[in-house]
Amino acid sequence: MEQGQMFFRPADGRLMQQSVLKHIKRRPSGVSEGAYFGNDAAIFRTAAGYAVQASGAAVTGWFVDSASVTAEEAAFIIAGNQLATAGAEPEAVQVFLTMGRDFPENRVRSLMQRLNRLSEENGCHIVGGNTVFFGDGHDALIQILITGELREPVDFPEIHRKAAPDDSVWFFGEVGCLGAELLAADRMKLLKEHFSDSYIKDMRYDAGAFSVRKAAVCAMEAGAVYLHDVSYGGVYKALYQLAEAQNTGIEVRHEGLRIRQSVIELCEVLGINPYLMLGTGGLLMIVPGGREDAWKDKMEEAGFPVCPAGRITAEKARVVRAKGFQMERYLNLSDDEAMLNL
Repeated sequence: MEQGQMFFRPADGRLMQQSVLKHIKRRPSGVSEGAYFGNDAAIFRTAAGYAVQASGAAVTGWFVDSASVTAEEAAFIIAGNQLATAGAEPEAVQVFLTMGRDFPENRVRSLMQRLNRLSEENGCHIVGGNTVFFGDGHDALIQILITGELREPVDFPEIHRKAAPDDSVWFFGEVGCLGAELLAADRMKLLKEHFSDSYIKDMRYDAGAFSVRKAAVCAMEAGAVYLHDVSYGGVYKALYQLAEAQNTGIEVRHEGLRIRQSVIELCEVLGINPYLMLGTGGLLMIVPGGREDAWKDKMEEAGFPVCPAGRITAEKARVVRAKGFQMERYLNLSDDEAMLNL
């Protein structure tokens, strides 16, 4: 994992805000939505309607053999999650590999075979990409770009309207799913010094826990007006990004962010904040005020249990508060992914 940490880390907030995003036009001609903080996919007009693009990335050094997913599966899942938050179905996949010169060729074959299988299972096909060497080493950065179209019938203005004060924010999934799985798999020897095998097993997640595509489809059909998946930087970063994209404040209920006790204790042993940990498998949703009960009933009837996580506010503060104990944390664009601090 050490090589992987050096090979890939998400860009920090200052770099993104000052040197990248300020030079990207927010709404160039033909683009209805850009891939920006909180907007997980770019949506643009075509002759036939709306096309959507979303991307995901993972580095092989984070994924030990005993983990429930590989790096290529994680990158594909992240891209698929982000496409789903825009209301789109996948149609075409591009694969971009940036490899150290010592990355084994048989590993390239296996990851491409796995990506072909994933694409076919999801009703789409790999149409191209790019493969390059970058320096020495045994790791590879895998980037997946998925293109699709908005599902029919999708009323774009209604589905993607901006949030209003007193709209509610809901959370699906659990905090730190993918991060907990990767860390528990990688640090098994250390964890066995502190916990029983059965308790360590509860820290782990199977491969089916990380996709939020079906939950996103149900959330939109039930009436959610904005969706944002959780990924690098964890749920705190995702909440900040959601509020930033909506240009609003947000007041978050700490108790509304579901997390396993075993994951909390995993993070205590490793000295990291679970709310900043890789959270693929979590989904944030905005629901119009007054529609929450009916929306929640539809989600739970479909098998997607959700938690009320907070509300949109007219004030621009982004804050997390707890009822059971004194807590007040102001959210910002953290420069750290908790997993990278090990």
